[in-house]
Amino acid sequence: MKKLVRTTLPLAILLFLTSCGESIKSNSPQLEVGPGEQPVGNDVSQNEVMAPDGSNIEGFYAADLIPMNVNLHFLKVGMAGVERIDDTFNAYVRLKYAPKGDVEHRQAIYTGRRCPTINDDLNKDAYIDIKEALVAIGQITIPFDENLDSQELGFNQFPRGDVNTGKYFYNRTASFSRMFNDLKAVDQNPEDNMIKLEEEEGLTFPGRVVLIQGTNDKKELPKTVASIGSDSAYKTLPVACGVLWKVKSRPVELTPEGE
Repeated sequence: MKKLVRTTLPLAILLFLTSCGESIKSNSPQLEVGPGEQPVGNDVSQNEVMAPDGSNIEGFYAADLIPMNVNLHFLKVGMAGVERIDDTFNAYVRLKYAPKGDVEHRQAIYTGRRCPTINDDLNKDAYIDIKEALVAIGQITIPFDENLDSQELGFNQFPRGDVNTGKYFYNRTASFSRMFNDLKAVDQNPEDNMIKLEEEEGLTFPGRVVLIQGTNDKKELPKTVASIGSDSAYKTLPVACGVLWKVKSRPVELTPEGE
């Protein structure tokens, strides 16, 4: 029986991740929704023209998080979102089914417009590592860390899940103008995976990717699972991903008491 599990599990993972990729494609406003059409189950327009001053960004943008590499028996493991009201910018993440243990979860909005699928598993080890994921998700624009005002400040301070359940709720507030000005500042480290905006470039959220990383280092990973920089594969392994779209209001799931 144990031999059967070892030989069939990778196939199950492949089939599940393939189906997840199709689900994301159907829910992504920028990939499937044409002019004047709406995302499934949402009647808010996703047509947003980028403005160099960020004035196009208003209201709430949410993403259902689907599992990657772990917790594959769940169709959805949480939700992420961002909100702008005047000069207030809020970021939210609720991960309900996260890896247990003392695990730090790196999280950010990326430039990409799709989550990775099993087709991105180039070495066919049944895991999508961060190097493989970058092909789909692109570069970091806004890290969800301790300091939303700056890409750099607070970047090494990410939330940790509950040791027993893995759950966590993240909510941080920033000044939108300070955050946006930081995005327009000179890139002091062009070799990292964070990108700045050009002087006349704008920002938009519909169709952008949110990625959550980090799993328990007690989990056995194949040696073929790669990382970036000096970080271990456990710290950078993608565990959840979603695509943002604009919604009418903040979902209950992204309130402090929301479950």
